[in-house]
Amino acid sequence: RRQMLLDAAESVFLELGYGSASMDDIARRVRMSKKTLYRLFDTKASLFAAVVASRRAVLNAMVEAEDCTGADTAEEVLRRFLGKIARFVLAPRQAAIYRLVIAESHRAPELAHAFHSEGPSKARAMLTEWLRSQDKRGALVVPDAAAAAGMLISMVIADPQMCVLIGESRAPEDAVIDERVERAVGLFLQGSLPRRERQTPERAPRLLPVAAN
Repeated sequence: RRQMLLDAAESVFLELGYGSASMDDIARRVRMSKKTLYRLFDTKASLFAAVVASRRAVLNAMVEAEDCTGADTAEEVLRRFLGKIARFVLAPRQAAIYRLVIAESHRAPELAHAFHSEGPSKARAMLTEWLRSQDKRGALVVPDAAAAAGMLISMVIADPQMCVLIGESRAPEDAVIDERVERAVGLFLQGSLPRRERQTPERAPRLLPVAAN
């Protein structure tokens, strides 16, 4: 029932805009009394935050579905993780939510706060924690894991996301995403692998395995 409510709320927000959508509209869409709706979410902002959190949960499930094993290399983990994030962020549904936040944030700053705290910041935190763990065990040299996570994600999605948001292009094909991920990971590892593991003209890097969870 909760997921049905969140799906209905997302549809109403996207159709009407955050400012124009009302709790009455959402209650009618899901065929629920307004009293019941307010019992679950006391404000429209808290409901929107839950919508964003629900979308983030989809990404979490996608990432966690491929758990790391002792055989995974840093390159494999980063490619898989960044590829999933890119496909999620650049998908039409998620891009529509981004546009909604951009359009409404100056009138409803709580919207931008909810979006950032429940969306991008938590997705980035997942990568930050993994990079920090790799730095601690000496597999990678990442003194500032949070900054590195932000830069890695930006290298992959920043330009194509801007083009998608302004309607300059559609979501990129999987092959294009994979190529951006490969280049971003290659650049990152050249600066973050221990010196003995960095690529030289004579040999490719031997990547250290990632510790099992």
